Amino acid sequence: MAPPAGTIRPGRYLAFFILIVVVLYGLVFFTGDREPSPRLGIDLKGGTSVTLTARTPDGSEPTQESLDQARAIIAERVNGLGVSGAEVVLDGRQLVITVPGDEGQEAKTLGQTAKLGFRKVIAGPFDPAAAKQQPGQDGGDGSGDKPGKSGDNGAAKPGDAEQDGATSDTGSGGGGAAGAAPAKAQGDDQVSAQDDDSSLPEETRKEIAQAKQVRQNKDLLGAGPEAQQALQQALQEIDCSEGTKDPLRGNDDPDLPLLACDQDRQSNDKRLAYLLGPVILDGQQVGDSTASVNSDGVGYQVNITFTGEGNSRWAQITSELARESAQSPGNPARVAFVLDTEVVSAPTVTTAIAGNTRITGDFTQAEAQDLAQILKYGSLPLSFETSDASTVSATLGLSSLRAGLIAGAIGFALIVLYSLAYYRLLGVLLIASLGLTAALVFPVIILLGRSVGFTLDIAGIAGLIIAIGVTADSFVVYFERIKDEIRGGRSVRSAIPRAWVRSRRTILSADGVVLLAAVVLYLLAVGSVKGFAFTIGLTTVLDLVIVFMVTHPMLVMAGKWKILNNRALSGLGMVTDVGAAAQRSKRQSGPAAARGV
Repeated sequence: MAPPAGTIRPGRYLAFFILIVVVLYGLVFFTGDREPSPRLGIDLKGGTSVTLTARTPDGSEPTQESLDQARAIIAERVNGLGVSGAEVVLDGRQLVITVPGDEGQEAKTLGQTAKLGFRKVIAGPFDPAAAKQQPGQDGGDGSGDKPGKSGDNGAAKPGDAEQDGATSDTGSGGGGAAGAAPAKAQGDDQVSAQDDDSSLPEETRKEIAQAKQVRQNKDLLGAGPEAQQALQQALQEIDCSEGTKDPLRGNDDPDLPLLACDQDRQSNDKRLAYLLGPVILDGQQVGDSTASVNSDGVGYQVNITFTGEGNSRWAQITSELARESAQSPGNPARVAFVLDTEVVSAPTVTTAIAGNTRITGDFTQAEAQDLAQILKYGSLPLSFETSDASTVSATLGLSSLRAGLIAGAIGFALIVLYSLAYYRLLGVLLIASLGLTAALVFPVIILLGRSVGFTLDIAGIAGLIIAIGVTADSFVVYFERIKDEIRGGRSVRSAIPRAWVRSRRTILSADGVVLLAAVVLYLLAVGSVKGFAFTIGLTTVLDLVIVFMVTHPMLVMAGKWKILNNRALSGLGMVTDVGAAAQRSKRQSGPAAARGV
């Protein structure tokens, strides 16, 4: 004879569950770093988080291949920071960089990893603010501007591009228009077809078109009044103030001249501008760059190694620039390293360079390291803008973790009190099931952190706290169905299997809805909301494991205990009375029906 529906062998289920728990904890303690703690997000243990959003010149969706390549290059640069635990995650068209601890300030500069090019300095540096105040002038700052990395007092720090073992002289700034590389012939409009792409907002397209017409005007490479007028107009158009977004970033034409801002502020808190020729060497031809102490003087220097093709091209360029410097000793030629339309450095070139190159100047160690990393990792297939950058101290992270744990403890305590007050002995089973759920969630989170890099953040903890209620709901559905069966006149022992058959569909439906919502939220969300969705979905799945493999088997075993018939302890006293009354009513109605009453 087949057993009634819902009847199981509870010992097998509990033994299999215990085996699962033993395996999980065995993996925690005997594999990986054997550290029995989950990976915490930076909002819990402190660190720096930077979110970079990819952008293309025409506003179209970047290809997956270019995003993967950009992620690999930026990850290489993050690893170059020398901190452990840093990671770069691709999230749609965004790159999320997280650096734990107190060493992640440099991560905020990683958004500069975009389009790098070498351009000849035609003239400058200029003070755009002075040009706006004095229309009709050429905009030059008029001071004896020293070549190199921008410095104080509207001038520049001394800096030369040198070959190892060679020394080049330092001259004064400016540079003339002679010897500039010719630009591609274009009309006065100078707006490429990509600027008409309707995927970009109309206002943005107009800004890009206007900036190209003025700051990349081919007349800037000419001579005479037209060139002066074009330069004056460009200086009045450009905005080098701190925090200003350049519309040409990622949209400049490498074959045209460019009026670009210096990346560094001067002592009076202003930035200067340079008039540059077309790109003469692409940044992707830089093989390696490092920072080191200047062996010939004070401060630090940046050492550059080009690729094979880049090395021969660089030798040709520096040979031409060296000849120009020899012809004008007081005004040596200069080359600018331009990153996303900003001049990173503009050293003089007084000797032909073949092989390893170094940039010397009044660099601090941090400045030299930043420039070396920009030169090494600067060329990416995409431009990026920093969408979000935040730093959380270790103290604040510890406070967030403590607050999350306290909130979870309070939520659990309230459920315990309610369960004991309302369900009594059944409440004890509910509490035990919640404890086993936590015992199952803990190693799973640790192992996910080791295998797929899952980090538990404050949003994830919020998901775990909410999951306590979701898990308790499954038990409430089951317990209330047991009460319904007892109200119908059944004993506790016979009510449990019948209640399980009728309640499990409701439990599956409810958990299925929560899981579906978590999956949709995870797919559509960004940032820390993904952690919230992930923990909700994970705990929902584990809730089903606990209900099917622990809660139901435990209730089947408890149904054989006489203590569940104790009205004061079982929590079933009132429904038992109702069930007994129903049974008496059935027994009394049986003889009456037989007599024809």
